[in-house]
Amino acid sequence: MLEGKIIKFYRERQNMMQKDLGSGICSSTHISKIERGLTEVSKETIELLAKRLGIDMKSEIETYLGLDSLLKKWHEAIIMKLNSKAESIKKQLETVPLLHMPDIYRSYTLILTRYYLLIGEDQYVDSLIGEMDRWLDLSPYDKNMLLHIKGIHGLLKKETDVSISFLHEIDPTYYNNQEYYYHLAFAYHSLNSRVLAYYYAEKSLRFFTEERIFTRIIEAEMLMLIQVEQDEYYHPKESEYQRLIEMTENLGLKHQRSMLIHNLAYQQVRKGDFEKACEYYEQSMDSRDPETSYYLGSLEGYINSATRQGLKSTEELLQLAEKGISLSEKINETTFKHFFHLHKYNLKNNKEEYYQYLEKEVFPYFKKMGLVLLIEHYSIKLFDYHMEKGNTAEANTYAKFLVEKYRQKDYFV
Repeated sequence: MLEGKIIKFYRERQNMMQKDLGSGICSSTHISKIERGLTEVSKETIELLAKRLGIDMKSEIETYLGLDSLLKKWHEAIIMKLNSKAESIKKQLETVPLLHMPDIYRSYTLILTRYYLLIGEDQYVDSLIGEMDRWLDLSPYDKNMLLHIKGIHGLLKKETDVSISFLHEIDPTYYNNQEYYYHLAFAYHSLNSRVLAYYYAEKSLRFFTEERIFTRIIEAEMLMLIQVEQDEYYHPKESEYQRLIEMTENLGLKHQRSMLIHNLAYQQVRKGDFEKACEYYEQSMDSRDPETSYYLGSLEGYINSATRQGLKSTEELLQLAEKGISLSEKINETTFKHFFHLHKYNLKNNKEEYYQYLEKEVFPYFKKMGLVLLIEHYSIKLFDYHMEKGNTAEANTYAKFLVEKYRQKDYFV
């Protein structure tokens, strides 16, 4: 009986004994049976108990029955990355004491953790995951949702291997949120494993298309496009990006539009059209908050393209590099801080300082963070540098990483 569950919840919430609640109404034994749903009880008795607890039973029942739908809408808003809607529902839920009923609390906590992952509040995520790890007798759905949460958390912490391990444990038989395929795709993208990244991005695209989640359709298609454009034999048409950009404009998706323009700029860099790359990077920066890593990424791309274009003065580009360093330090973005320092040494033509900084500061940091694509790129640069100087032993330390990555079983004589 739902009334009994609600009575028990509010009685315990108010630290009231059963005998005190039932005093003058019914016995503590009868209260116990009501709370456990083991006896019939009159409407009058329920009203008297509710009055003593200071609640409106009809309103509480309506609230309880509506919570499942509201939690589902909250989760959907988070999956769709509708931050404002997710925040609004969170505020609405925070006014509902019944969220702390045992049969609702777990669902609420799981979705709350997804919300904090969405807005980047890591300090809350760590605490909530620690609490959920102590839960016993998880339902199959809750167990798989917790694995998904840990996988996303691993991605944000740049613990890619850990993230992949959690995400591969998910059993889709019990977990219908196939959004996790996108997170698997992103994890493999971080490891520069393009085939698997494309494979899982395509699976996530099918899910987002079926659910008509347009924001995520664009993200999945963009991730797939990034994988194929890395192939030296593949030359994606600019129209593929323009189609997605037009979709973001029609849907009012400013963040996704900026991401697409940023990636389109990088495509121009690969084609050697640095003038067009600069134009796109400027467009991307114009629509971003300067105190974000997204802005820094476009600023770094602009400096790189403008340097290669050769039309901007060294002084102007150095000022932009200093701006990048300052912003990176302000928001604690170490990766971009290193990039802007490398740009400074490069612009000043300080080759020795460039490679010393790269070897002593930048490369160890990339290895620590597991940034595979950057490790591969700078391993080659450092290998070439040491070979040019005749430092064979040092060069081989960087060659070893690449050899191990591409080592295969020996099928030949």
